Amino acid sequence: MQSTEKNLDLIAEFSLVKITEILIKNQELHEGLYNLSFKLEIAVGSIGPSPELKYPGIMMGISSIGLLKIEKEKTNIHTVDAAIVNPAPKKRARKKKANGGRAAGTS
Repeated sequence: MQSTEKNLDLIAEFSLVKITEILIKNQELHEGLYNLSFKLEIAVGSIGPSPELKYPGIMMGISSIGLLKIEKEKTNIHTVDAAIVNPAPKKRARKKKANGGRAAGTS
């Protein structure tokens, strides 16, 4: 387990919601509700500091993270709305060219 003391080597620290926002932007999602998902790998076996002190145990690791699209009814405090954090770019209106599209001074 990690200490709660300030780690001077830590470059950045992100909340689960912030990681979700970063992934939404990275995937260019502009609508929908998303939660962060984790894929866990689990192994069982004898675990201990020495051969004499081994016990049945379990080891778990996070092998990947991802985005899980969810329904509005299943939102929670970690749910991020893509439309809020990464709104779709507004379409630019085309400008009409003067003189019907002809260059100035031509007939």
